[in-house]
Amino acid sequence: MNPSTPAIGSGNLPNKPPTYHRQRLLLFFLDQAGGELTKLDLQKLLFLYTQESGSGHYAFVPYRFGCYSFLLKDDLDLLEKRGWLTIKDHLVALSAPLINAKWAKNSPTKRTVGRWLRNKSSRGDELIKEVYLRFPWYATRSELKKRLLNKDELAKVTDAQTQLDDQQTLFTLGYEGIQFEEYLNRLLVNNIKLVCDVRRNPLSRKFGFSGKTLATILPKIGIEYIHLATLGIDSSLRKNLTHPSDYQALFTNYRATLEQQQPGELGQIMDLLNKHKRVALTCFEQLQQSCHRHCITDFLKQQQPIAVIHL
Repeated sequence: MNPSTPAIGSGNLPNKPPTYHRQRLLLFFLDQAGGELTKLDLQKLLFLYTQESGSGHYAFVPYRFGCYSFLLKDDLDLLEKRGWLTIKDHLVALSAPLINAKWAKNSPTKRTVGRWLRNKSSRGDELIKEVYLRFPWYATRSELKKRLLNKDELAKVTDAQTQLDDQQTLFTLGYEGIQFEEYLNRLLVNNIKLVCDVRRNPLSRKFGFSGKTLATILPKIGIEYIHLATLGIDSSLRKNLTHPSDYQALFTNYRATLEQQQPGELGQIMDLLNKHKRVALTCFEQLQQSCHRHCITDFLKQQQPIAVIHL
């Protein structure tokens, strides 16, 4: 082994277990795989585990080397900072065996992961190819697909990508109740080219959904991002909304302000739609009728005929 390569350590683990079950699952994968895995192998194995077990801990998007979870990457960085892991170059290793952690000794999840991994011996290119063949969508943005797949296999990946619609459409999408990667996949599956954030303050405690994170990650998957703050509703006006009549009053007042946005942000949305063809307005609420974004699309449809889809 290269001296610079991290290996499972023999030191002390943090006293408290990781906060989230998904982070414990991540540690169990490393533990049951012998204490260390490459970053690529860890991503691919966790992906297959979620697909085969129905685990909802992590979701994935098609990225540079296939299926990828930005949340998983964030958890790895956090666990390294807290002393659970050592990460160097392409390897991730436990700081110490989990046998020393009381919370992990009798975990049924640990046993489940161990049984599952015993049937998954492939690593490296072999593992990556398995994922590509079984789930072609996740290979659509891969930089490795031409090296790993033959002509017929590549055709299936191309089919997964060329079926995307390119008709001009204005979408709306809320991130309430879904993981960041699920949100990204909805954008990708619908071939969306630009996200217009219509929150007044694009902040979120939920991973991935702050404006700065969206502005950083969306371009990495080929989607542009813009924040249209003046189209947002001040958070103080959204307090104590309990009955449908409360929402009706809020949106009645909001619609009255939209006239003042012409030819400002509303005109900008139309210009962006004409340029990018596939544009999504985004905010928090899952149901568009509980969010002001439906007021925006209703107003724009009155100005000129456009196709609108609420995801």
